Amino acid sequence: MTSPFSGFENSVLTFQVADGTYTTNAVGNRSLNYEALTIKAVLKPTTDTGTVNRYAQEIQQFAGADGHAVLLEGYLVEPQTYPQGVEFLAEADIEITVAISKPETGRLKLLPVVQSPYVVAMGIDLITPIRGIFRRN
Repeated sequence: MTSPFSGFENSVLTFQVADGTYTTNAVGNRSLNYEALTIKAVLKPTTDTGTVNRYAQEIQQFAGADGHAVLLEGYLVEPQTYPQGVEFLAEADIEITVAISKPETGRLKLLPVVQSPYVVAMGIDLITPIRGIFRRN
């Protein structure tokens, strides 16, 4: 079944997730190999000042000294649930288009989201919320 938000996606997130294999360099050191996982989502800046205040310190740390960060909220479109290996506080490259502006690129840091108990009790898995801090490049 397709997402109810299909056709409205405005962002593409690319996570680098460990694929379980290793590479050994010339001196014998092993390093983990990664694969790219892509998620499409519909995101918008949050208007809830309580949520912004709750994550204010995290937003400032992620933005850095000269950066600007915005809290985004929305829903996953494709896939409709988080793939294995994508966890909260993970960072992804993101390309997002808000309203009619040109696409912006940056980094998104996933924040924890609690799914509605009603949605869980009803067994609805078509809508998965996403929340994160967006920092422009």
